[in-house]
Amino acid sequence: LGGLDLTIWAGERVALIGPNGAGKSVLVRIVLGELEPTEGVAKLGPSIDVAYYSQQHETLDYNSTPIEEIRRLKPMREEAAIAFLSTFLFDHPRALRRVGLLSGGEKSRLQLAKLMLAEANLLILDEPTNNLDIPSAEVLEDALDAYKGTILAISHDRYFLERIAARLVQLNNGEFTEYLGGYTAYLEGTATEASTV
Repeated sequence: LGGLDLTIWAGERVALIGPNGAGKSVLVRIVLGELEPTEGVAKLGPSIDVAYYSQQHETLDYNSTPIEEIRRLKPMREEAAIAFLSTFLFDHPRALRRVGLLSGGEKSRLQLAKLMLAEANLLILDEPTNNLDIPSAEVLEDALDAYKGTILAISHDRYFLERIAARLVQLNNGEFTEYLGGYTAYLEGTATEASTV
């Protein structure tokens, strides 16, 4: 990631793209404070409250239920927790099932529900549409449309990138290129670069 100089402003929606192994996850781990950069500086603003969506679902307690996960974040009556979870496609029996028994898509939707309750002003999303069927992906995108904070996402999902991102940062071979706009702007930019070579 040599020479990377990237500022993300409040309310921006930025997506990191590039081949596997390009450094996207390393950059996210640096932003989260899990890794120290070998040189240079990574800073978060003093009022930044981060919520992280992991594609491996590490943020979930597999021995609890979706209702318990939600009520741990925000105290509410069981009926209110079930009503909230229903907006993320959980019916009553699934809301009472142990998290470890849920499908990958259900775990992803539960993580998203927790993110929306966390009231963080920066969401970091690592491949959020992996394991999601079309209705689940639409729930995710609708929730992110309504979200007022800043988003930093890693994704290979072209439709998700087009709908959510206002700026794409491509990492490749330790270098980065920025594209303003969604995935269409990125395609247009790479086509222009190719034609000038």
